[in-house]
Amino acid sequence: METYDVAVIGAGPAGVMAAWKAAESHARTVMIEREPSPGKKVCAEGVLADALVDAELKPSSEFVSNYISGAVLYAPDEAKKVNVGGKGYILDKPAFLRVLADRAVKAGSEARFETSVEDVERQDGLIEIQCKRNGQPATIRAKLVVGCDGTGSIISRRFFPRKSYQAITALQYSMTNCKMDDETKLEIYVGHEKAPAGYIWVFPKGKGDANVGIGVKGAGAKALLDKFIEKHPTAFGSAKIQRTLAAPVPVGGEVESYVADNMMLCGDAAGQVIPLTGAGIHTGLVAGKIAGEEAAIATLSGNTSAENLQRYRDRFDKLWGQRISNSLRALDSFERFSDHELNIITGLLEGQDLVEMANGFSPTKAVGLMARHPLLAMKVAYQLLTG
Repeated sequence: METYDVAVIGAGPAGVMAAWKAAESHARTVMIEREPSPGKKVCAEGVLADALVDAELKPSSEFVSNYISGAVLYAPDEAKKVNVGGKGYILDKPAFLRVLADRAVKAGSEARFETSVEDVERQDGLIEIQCKRNGQPATIRAKLVVGCDGTGSIISRRFFPRKSYQAITALQYSMTNCKMDDETKLEIYVGHEKAPAGYIWVFPKGKGDANVGIGVKGAGAKALLDKFIEKHPTAFGSAKIQRTLAAPVPVGGEVESYVADNMMLCGDAAGQVIPLTGAGIHTGLVAGKIAGEEAAIATLSGNTSAENLQRYRDRFDKLWGQRISNSLRALDSFERFSDHELNIITGLLEGQDLVEMANGFSPTKAVGLMARHPLLAMKVAYQLLTG
């Protein structure tokens, strides 16, 4: 039985960053991932430029599929659209995570892929993790475990309440031979008829390739996405689906508790996702980075109490907590608008204000732009201010 300072479960954006930072700080670290390689989960793969800054990586053709200059938001009737500025990247997410996982290994972390976690329990002041690889059982002990194992997190299910945890269904096609107006622009389509309580995305990867996906509450994601593709023959009439991925995405905001003695939750497991957009790569990178640093400090100092680990949550919330909360309020509010009202709102919003609202900044700013439509402005104001 091997004993580590830090065990990281999951090799998504949060997990690879946590393993890297813990190992870099000289904590004996192991990263456990059930898949043969990271990056299997459905993801639109788009990030703003700041995400790579926080990942401490320079953009590279090794993991960047396309460079993005902005986005276009289409109203439900598609008669109006909002052009949004903002430089970013479409990642090859598996390649991106492999680069980050390799960096963690070079820093000293051990990586165990194709290893499933069967059970986790407390034992003699340590965390005991029962694993299985190729049918063979193994036990890992750690002073502290970081649960970066997504919406179905075993750590969360066993040790943390998640009463407010909400997830939507996300389905994505990787498509070829798409005909885009501008392959440097992301396309977002909203409307209850198209995607109830969600949206459809078209993220170009270059040379006719695109991630075309939908996030919705409830069932019917595939039928809705297929209908959207059928109704846009110019873009998709000659396109082919190469791969289909589906997974839940948390949109309920941060869970009420994600720190306990010897334990932390991180990324999707902790609800550290921007609710209005479902974006979790950037938040996961930052959360993992902080969690890894604090895990090393706690284990090497011999104090892995929840009180000591609270520094992780405090540091993350200082950067992202209010933004996640504001975005959740905006999501809850705009779900209540009809497609007709969303058509009007889309015509009144400006690009940068939409970006700020989607990402949790200035949630009441849009109200001022709607002075020309006072009744709707009152409804928007009420929804955003009361949530």
